[in-house]
Amino acid sequence: MVEEGSLQGVAVTTASEAVLLALQGENAATHARYHDFALVGWEPNNQTSRMIAEGVIFDSGRPTILLPDSASAAKIEHIAIAWDGSRVAARAVADALPLLTHASRIHVLTIVDEKPLKAADIGEKLVASLRKRGLNADAADIKSEDCPIAITLQERAIELGADLLVMGGYGHSRVRDFVLGGATEGVLTDLRLPILMSH
Repeated sequence: MVEEGSLQGVAVTTASEAVLLALQGENAATHARYHDFALVGWEPNNQTSRMIAEGVIFDSGRPTILLPDSASAAKIEHIAIAWDGSRVAARAVADALPLLTHASRIHVLTIVDEKPLKAADIGEKLVASLRKRGLNADAADIKSEDCPIAITLQERAIELGADLLVMGGYGHSRVRDFVLGGATEGVLTDLRLPILMSH
């Protein structure tokens, strides 16, 4: 996205606004609805950062890219997809298509020992669909090996050299408190690379 310090054909909108702390997530989600992607900076153990991220992921209806504070601006060339064949995973892939179509390489990651999957070859099915679009995609079945799912997915994406991990955001709001799925909670607790999350 950023090349040699200058933006190459990417429209970026920024704004500054004074908002009560308790309304920052809601306000950010409202603004995100008018854009293709929302970029949310991520600081570990920062409740404000988490509140804004949750608000944008679950209330904006737009894909959200979480950027860890250690991330540097770089072109996104290699993308990993966390795939379990679910509705939210499919939504994340659809939301990521503008980035996927420009990727030089895509890896579809399926954790095969965490929960029952609809079929043994769901990763290969997504790869076939991506290849029909002319995309360079491969499947990788992985085992969690008693490691939290979020860490397994992120570490495998990093090992493969991915610049971005695409995944569905599982969760729902219960009277202002978010009840998150395990992988979503894990990512929000320990973000290790840029992640596009979509709900």
